[in-house]
Amino acid sequence: MNAMNALMSQAETYLTQRDVDRAVAIVTEAKKLEPASLEPDVMMASIALHMGKLNESKTILDGVIQRLPKHARTRMLRGLVHEAQEEFAEALQSFELATRFAPDSMPSWFNRGRLMLKRDRIAEAAIAFEKAAGLAPDNVAVLAAWAQSLAKLGHARRAANVYLRCIEQNVANPFFLIELADLLVNAGERPLAEEVLAAGSRTYESQGLFESKLAALALQRSEPEVAARHAREAVRRQPDCVEFLLALTNLEIMRLKLDKARAAAERVLKLEPTNWTAHHQLGIIFETAKLKEKAMSFYRRAAELAPNEWAPRNNLAVLLMEAGTISSKQEALTLLEEAVKLGVPSATALFNLALAQHGAGQKPQARTTAKRAATLVVRGRITLPAHDLAAALA
Repeated sequence: MNAMNALMSQAETYLTQRDVDRAVAIVTEAKKLEPASLEPDVMMASIALHMGKLNESKTILDGVIQRLPKHARTRMLRGLVHEAQEEFAEALQSFELATRFAPDSMPSWFNRGRLMLKRDRIAEAAIAFEKAAGLAPDNVAVLAAWAQSLAKLGHARRAANVYLRCIEQNVANPFFLIELADLLVNAGERPLAEEVLAAGSRTYESQGLFESKLAALALQRSEPEVAARHAREAVRRQPDCVEFLLALTNLEIMRLKLDKARAAAERVLKLEPTNWTAHHQLGIIFETAKLKEKAMSFYRRAAELAPNEWAPRNNLAVLLMEAGTISSKQEALTLLEEAVKLGVPSATALFNLALAQHGAGQKPQARTTAKRAATLVVRGRITLPAHDLAAALA
């Protein structure tokens, strides 16, 4: 390695370490050493790009391109400037030129693939990443990008094989195992996915994510007991993970293990007192236990904490309608009117609104709402018997 290359390598190292001042000092020294060399100019453009000084970087790079139009690194850096300025067509052209002028430049192929993936040109991205992986077969970032592009193309088995190479190169990263399992599930290879997750769980004993994924797969197989066992293990490993606690709460509710469900939900509220999902879950728990006043209290708080969620309003409205007083029915009607305005309307909320409107004597509105609900898939609870719904539609 000659003196110039050694200095540029040293400057690159400092830039990677975000030590810009030292990188600039090295480049300045290099320029003094060889004033006619363009390598320090290219490195200075890279530093300017790193610092977000796009116009400065552009000016330097355009000057180099005028003198050396086939300088691949300059073309690649020019592509990065174009990309940062959201000039995507020009950026792709620059990356393509970089790979043409230097077919053995892994960074050029990688950036070409990365931007193609970003622009939804997935098949072309996969080709570019494969080229990059051929030049840098041990580079985890390149392998991961290639696998992701293959997965997007539906080539799950090929993607899985590439992920296995990632795992071989970076065994300290458990998330490659998670992504591999997800790919296998999408490819219909659930048993193999579970083997991967089980292996990950044994290897990374402090990680709850593997057990959480196993719980989800067990639930999809309609095995709530197995799912709950995995969910409890996930919480044991990471007792302060709100996501795992909420999942465990749902599973315990499904199994009617209300004391265990309550303990998990209350643990969430100790960690996050304003977590609306935990309040909503406690409402379901107390309603299932026939403690309707407590249930309404938690549903009401969940609705306050989640103004854009329909489910707490729907469930609170159901209990208010069951209470049967004039004021409770009116409040239920108001809550359901709010619920159906939140995002994509829920068929459940629409049906309940139809029944509330019918009970309030708003029969034309009830018929309209019920017919609207009938076009949607019902998910969740409808409060009154079927003959009352039929009356709303009559």
